[in-house]
Amino acid sequence: MSETVIREGNEIERLRRRLKDTSDQLNILLSSMPGGVMTYDADTGKILYVNEGLLNIFGCGEQELREHFMDSFNLFVMKEDRRRIKELIETQIQFFDHVELAYRSIGLSEEIIWFSHKATIRTQEDGSRVFFCVLSDMTEQKAIQNQLQSMNEQLYMETERFKLIEEAIDNVEYDYDVDKDSLSVSRKDSSGVRHWKNIDHAFTGGQAFRTIHPDDLDVVKSVFGSAMKTAGKGVVEYRMAFEGETYLWYRLNYASFEGKSERIIRVVGSAKDITVEKLEQERLRTEAERDGMTGLLNKTAMQLYCAAHLSKSDFNDCHALFMIDTDNFKSVNDTLGHGVGDDTIRFVADNIRNVFRDTDLVGRMGGDEFMVLMSHTTLEIARDRAQRLNDRIRSDVKGQDESVHISCSIGIAFFAKDGEDYDTLFRAADAALYEAKESGKDCYRIYGESGR
Repeated sequence: MSETVIREGNEIERLRRRLKDTSDQLNILLSSMPGGVMTYDADTGKILYVNEGLLNIFGCGEQELREHFMDSFNLFVMKEDRRRIKELIETQIQFFDHVELAYRSIGLSEEIIWFSHKATIRTQEDGSRVFFCVLSDMTEQKAIQNQLQSMNEQLYMETERFKLIEEAIDNVEYDYDVDKDSLSVSRKDSSGVRHWKNIDHAFTGGQAFRTIHPDDLDVVKSVFGSAMKTAGKGVVEYRMAFEGETYLWYRLNYASFEGKSERIIRVVGSAKDITVEKLEQERLRTEAERDGMTGLLNKTAMQLYCAAHLSKSDFNDCHALFMIDTDNFKSVNDTLGHGVGDDTIRFVADNIRNVFRDTDLVGRMGGDEFMVLMSHTTLEIARDRAQRLNDRIRSDVKGQDESVHISCSIGIAFFAKDGEDYDTLFRAADAALYEAKESGKDCYRIYGESGR
């Protein structure tokens, strides 16, 4: 036998001894470490390996454990936690090669065991993916946490409830028991005395929503749905009317709380009457958006509303943008005076408002120029509205000794044929208006047409 073969044989034997020593050390570490170790196939969930520490937690042998969980990590996790754990694993491995979880497992004696689960995923030579997991029994720790959490929640709920009542004594107070589906509502009567009213089947029967304004119902239901999913605080504004009363605006501050089972068991809230505040906001908004002389939208508001409306429109929609100019208006001011000029502007504005629909956007762009966005219309209807407006405006404005004949010139462009955004459509309608004026005024022109 050659020396080379002998040396290679000795080297192989040395490597075998080192491998055995390493394996023995690893087994010692696995058997002595607190908690347990498990490996399982990341794609199939099949349990591949469990160590002695994990078997000790369950108090059974390996064969019993495998049979109990049918060799499946999915069955290892308690049924109520499986969906949540699956979603957490999928979310974490999108960004990391390790996951950290906490879940329950059912032992062989039907006892619930809480595990802290830390795992790393590795791809094997055959392409399979395997999770290497370290599991720690945290059942006692969880029991203590739940007890403390329950005490804190109870204290917090009672504190919040009476704090809200104390701080907002004039408010409408709510206290919802989720398990009983019972809502307690408190409000003052006309003499200032506070009364509590209990509503059974509050949400399953829809009783709690009957006082909400129909236009605000979807918002309130959405907020309530969020409060029932996740514990926390929030604010929502809505209109509400009690028996025989008119709708008033309220701002509701609410808080929802979890119970031992980590689901929402209580929602409390305090609703303040903010009707005066809302009316003032509306007054200020109207002042900011409206032309003081005519009550129509001003130039800035008209541009913003038109741009927003067009941006939300489908290319198959047909909207008509009208640019309207009052013919001979300068002569009215110069000949009859600015007071008659102001009356003329209001006359034109009133006729534009009467010719078009309440749902159409109508604005004064400054001076004697107006704009209308007529949504969801047709070429024929747009022509009809333009002709009707020409006929209405055509008139003589009279002063004390003289009169001035006025009319209007109109340019029309269509979304999306002539423009897919406000600026493009405005330029097209303005070009059509220029053509109408060049054609002798007192007429309308449609962008892209030569004549009428």
